[in-house]
Amino acid sequence: MNIELRDLRYFETIAGLGHLGKAAEVLCRSQPALTKCIQRLENEVGAALFERKGRGLQLTAVGREFQARAAKIRAASDRYLNDMRDFVAGSVGKVRVGCGPITADYLLPIICNLVLRHEPGISLEVTINTNYVLKDLIRQDKLDMIVGVVTGDDEFRHQAFIDDTVVVAAGRHHPIFRSGKVKLAQLPDYKWILPNAMVGSRKWLDDVFMAHDLPRPHAHIETNSLPSIHDVIGSTDLLCFLSRLTLEHPKTRGLLREVKLRETTMVRQLGITYPRGSLMPATTRLIELLDRHHPEHIGVVHG
Repeated sequence: MNIELRDLRYFETIAGLGHLGKAAEVLCRSQPALTKCIQRLENEVGAALFERKGRGLQLTAVGREFQARAAKIRAASDRYLNDMRDFVAGSVGKVRVGCGPITADYLLPIICNLVLRHEPGISLEVTINTNYVLKDLIRQDKLDMIVGVVTGDDEFRHQAFIDDTVVVAAGRHHPIFRSGKVKLAQLPDYKWILPNAMVGSRKWLDDVFMAHDLPRPHAHIETNSLPSIHDVIGSTDLLCFLSRLTLEHPKTRGLLREVKLRETTMVRQLGITYPRGSLMPATTRLIELLDRHHPEHIGVVHG
């Protein structure tokens, strides 16, 4: 497909205004020139993009899909141009980084320090959310990289840095610690605070109970950021499922304690996830930086 960026810009304006004459005024182009633009695009796509509606135009179903894709193409083009301008000006560019709650505490500070020390021309734009939300943002081309749980699926590229262990935990004075040796069958009887059902660790925990013919834990409270509400966990009789890194972090102030069970001990990896295919220069530079200075060997992360 051979489409000019200029035609995409004209198309987006026409689609936004829904009127050829108004678009001609805004773009300072003649209506015949814009009509030819539409014809060129329709020839490339092989279908009509607009249909008449009164005196104006409205997008067809194909036109609406093309509008969404055109916006992504233009946004990517603008980013490449901006990166080029940054390069000429002596800087490298911006990397849009998504982080899970755990990695916001543990890996993100390491990466920020590495960038400041070794690649000061790279700027970071950080979004914190759950891994499945962040992956969807990559699909929408709204993120360049995720720093979080590495799942190993084939859709993206992955690079693991450290092992992370997720366990059942509770406040230090939770009644479960007064019952002697804890068994898996006891856990469904307690109240829980858990990530929502789409989060990988929650799915894993549910599968454990189902595999042992036990009811899944009932979440009385659901949250996308367990590490940030340790005070709630520590001051209630709620069980949770979270990283040992959180249990060992100074911010927990000894509030939490692990409920030690082999069956509910989940080992996963933390690292980076990024799209397959071509990457922005700044993203490539950041990945190369992490290859040279592996966070596992920096000594800041414990666990």
